[in-house]
Parts: sequence; C-alpha cells; structure tokens
Amino acid sequence: MWFHVLACDYDGTLATAGAMAPETTAALRRVRESGRRLLLLTGRRLDDLLATCPEIDCFDLVVAENGAVLFEPAAKKADALADPPPPVFLDALARLGVPFSTGRVIVSTVVPYEVAILAAIKRLGLELQIVFNRDAVMVLPAGVSKETGLRAALERLGVSPHNTVGIGDAENDHAFLGCAGFSTAVANAVPALAEAVQLVTAASDGAGVRELIDRLLQTDLEEFRLLLRARTITLGTLEDGEPLTYPARGPGILITGASGSGKSTLAGLFAERLVRQGYVICLLDPEGDFRRLAEHEGIVVLTSESGTEDARALEVERLLRHRSTSVAIDLSALDREERVRAAASFLHAVHRLRAQTGAPHWLIVDEAHHLFPPGGSPAQEMFDPEWSGACLITSEPERVAPEVLAIVGHMFSTSLPAGGMALIPPGGVPGDDLEPGEALDISLALGKATSARRFRVARRDTHHRRHVKKYATGRLPPECSFRFRGPHGALDLVAHNLETFTMLAKGVDDATWLHHLGNGDITGWLRGQIKDAGLADEVEALAQGRDAAGTRRSVLEAIARRYAPVARADEERRSD
Repeated sequence: MWFHVLACDYDGTLATAGAMAPETTAALRRVRESGRRLLLLTGRRLDDLLATCPEIDCFDLVVAENGAVLFEPAAKKADALADPPPPVFLDALARLGVPFSTGRVIVSTVVPYEVAILAAIKRLGLELQIVFNRDAVMVLPAGVSKETGLRAALERLGVSPHNTVGIGDAENDHAFLGCAGFSTAVANAVPALAEAVQLVTAASDGAGVRELIDRLLQTDLEEFRLLLRARTITLGTLEDGEPLTYPARGPGILITGASGSGKSTLAGLFAERLVRQGYVICLLDPEGDFRRLAEHEGIVVLTSESGTEDARALEVERLLRHRSTSVAIDLSALDREERVRAAASFLHAVHRLRAQTGAPHWLIVDEAHHLFPPGGSPAQEMFDPEWSGACLITSEPERVAPEVLAIVGHMFSTSLPAGGMALIPPGGVPGDDLEPGEALDISLALGKATSARRFRVARRDTHHRRHVKKYATGRLPPECSFRFRGPHGALDLVAHNLETFTMLAKGVDDATWLHHLGNGDITGWLRGQIKDAGLADEVEALAQGRDAAGTRRSVLEAIARRYAPVARADEERRSD
C-alpha cells in the first residue's frame, strides 16, 4: 500500500449545504477500517465546524481555519498554528463597517469586502493575506494555508505528503492539493482547480469523494501509475542536452560499475535528489562511503557499532516514523558477519514502517553482494522482493542473490562492460569508452538490456569520499598493505591503512621516501589497493620531484583533503 492518508475538504466536497450524506460517512469509515488515516481540511472556524459536523470523530485530525488550527477529535484538543489577528486590525474593520467573524486565528467575511480589508491591511502595515473560497473571504497571517496545516497534521501522524491523496473543490484547496502525492477534484470544482489536479471525479460533492474512495480501496490508485511516475528526479544530461530523469516511484534499480568508476557518486546524487524532493530514504552503507551525506539537510548519518544493532534499529524507526527524516547507516565498524546481522535488523524495521506509513520511499543498499550473497543470508530474509523503491549498488551484480536482483527494473552503469554482466544491448553502446563523470542509462526487459544511452552525471550537493572508514582507519589485509622497505630493502614498515601510511611517511628518511615515490610504488598502491584514481594521479604528478620535504608534504596534504578521518587524526596528534 502506497497511499496511507486521505485528506478531504469539507464544504462543496464532503458536504452539501453544510452536511455529509450517510453514504459518505460510511465510506469514510471504510477508509479507516483499511488501516488508512483520514484528515479533514476546512476554512471554517473550529467552533462552527464542531456545531455543523457531528461525524467529526471519523477523522484522525482536523485542520480548521484554512490551516491555522489543528484539532485532534479523539483527545478534544486544539492547537493554534499561527498568531491571532491584531486587535488594531479588528478595530479598523469595525470602524469601516465590514461584517466579519473571528476564530482563534482567522477573520472571515464575504465578497466584496476584500477591497476594504486590503486597504486596511496596507494602511496599518500588517503582514496578513486574503484567501478566497468561492464567495467567502478569509484573512490569515502571511504564509498560512491548507498546505501548511496539512504538513503539520502529517508530521504528527508520521506520514509523508507523497503518501497522501487529497480532494477538494475551491480556490483555497490549490495549496494542499499541490503538495499531496495524488490530487483530486470533485466534478463541481472551480475550473482552475479542475485543470490543476490529476483526477476529476465524475460525480459531485460527497458522491465524488465516494467515487475516489472506491478506487483507493480497490487498487490503491494503481491504474494511475503513469501519472504517478511523471514525478521524476534529474540525474544528469544526455548527449543531446536533454535531462536524464528517473521516476521517483521506481521501479527498482541497479547501479553498477568497476571500482573507482563513480557508482557511489551516482548513488549519492540519487539519494540527494530524492531527499531534496521530500522523499524519505534509508541507506545501508557497509563501507562508510556515504558519511558525507550528513552535510545534506534532511539526512541523518548513524554509525552502527558491535552490539548496538537493536538500539540503532529503534532509533532509525523513530527518525523515519516521527520526523520523516532520511537515514544513512554506516556499518563500516562491523565485521562481515555483523554487518549482515545488523542489516537484517534495519531491514526488519524498514519493512514494518513501509507497511504502516509507506516510507521510507527508497531503500538504498551499497555493496549489495556482501549483504545478499547467493544462497541467502539473514539480511535477505528481511528483504521484500515486492519493493519497488529499492536501489542496489555493487561492482559485482553476478554475486547478488538472484531473488534480490529480481527487483531490478532499470540499470545505471559507470563503466564498460556493465558490471561484468551481459547487459550491453544488441546494438552496443554509442561512442567510445565512458569518460570520467559519464554513465550509461540502460533499459531492461525480462532482465536483458534493450537500449543504452550515455549521459553526464549531474554534480552532487555533497562531495563523495571513497571508503573513508575502510581505507582511512580500517585494516587492509597484508597483501593489500603498503610496505616501506627503502632503496636497499633494509626496512619493513607496514601501513595497513592511510592513517598508518601517513604516520610512517612522516618518519621514514628522505632516501626511503624518494625511492618509493620515484619508483611509482606509492602511486601504484593508491591506484590498485586504495582504488582512488584521482589521488593516484595527483601523487603521480609529484613522482619525479627530488625535494623530499616538499613532495612528502604535498602527498600527505592530498590524502588529508580526501579522507577526513586521516586529517582529523593528524590534527588531534598535533594538539597533543
């Protein structure tokens, strides 16, 4: 189930002449029985609504006074979401002879008194706005609307606007329908609203709402998938200059490519663009590649350490459920088996949340071949093959369990051949090898490539640093470590990571340093074992320098720029 909330306007939508038909009330109760939530949004004053609508208990929350008041029927509790009108403004309207009523925040009148009201606002220098609802005129603090009220209600419910269906009829419904995941107008809606929404019902008023409810309960609006997929995110630019976009609702994708070719950069861009458009993601990060996402507003990065999986899973659930905050989970402090067990705990929480709220909208799994190997794993047991919003990242897709790989409906590759799989279409790939920053957009049918397009990947909001934890402060196996031996083999100093390399490089004699730099040993290690081609290229440019102190300083500064833990550790040693 994708849509978990139905948000309805009252007058002219649910109600005719101020009252709801019994059939409409029964339909609303069916929505609640399906496990969905109901919201009522109205321009009426709360006291007026309570006197008019005896069915108020049908709703989980009520947004009254056009977004200015939030009411919880079960608790009989009302909260003002804005300040009340200034007394000086009310006095001015009384002197002008404007007939009006006031609620907790709203000031209400009718056409044509908006002219006198606007003059009073201008003369007094107040930050107030006028909103129309057919012949009704509402005055509210600037920025208050049904949209702001809807967002406040959804935040309290822990549901995203993307998982909300809205329906209305009049001018003041534009704002909240514009932010809903699916927008509907009843047949009697004003023409401008009818033109702006995704669906106009055949029937008017309450009958139109019942028509929508029948569709919602029968199919979850699946018949409108093409409309829903029209909401896209931009990932880059095609060769003809057109944007390369992807539907924000899937299907599931595979991002693959050789190590160091830019697949993590593309995946990070994908995550950032989703969050920018209000979608909620949960990213499992076995190698610590995505910790810089913490710099992006709306994403929290959590580190899972040994023995903390259950507590972290609860924390992730709270963030996703109550704040609609996207989460990236760094698993790099765990060993291989612990990562798989921890991933299983997080996937269990994600599975439960998706069933209850529809979010997170995307699950992004880096190093998918580690978590979902052929033959199964605890993590795979918690993976739902029906998920449409799933993104797998791996340089070795052939080592991912086929049951998990089956969710892939599209693919992006940052190198040729595409991840070692037979996924190059019959016509091949246009042009030569991919340049840095380029990728392939590959369409699939029945698991086979049907077409491929080159595109240039857009720039990310946050800079990607590769395998920060693994290469900076983790422990590489002996065969992948760097050894300072010197020109005569008199030394055997082993650097298991970049932090140790930095410490040893500072202590070795000039002859040893220049020997390894000039022979290309350092460049080869950075390129082959650290798999950082950019850093290797920068160091290679220094390889023939004979100034030991200058080249040493330049190389270590280049490492520190790319790998934050190395820089921080060096700063801490200096402060000691």
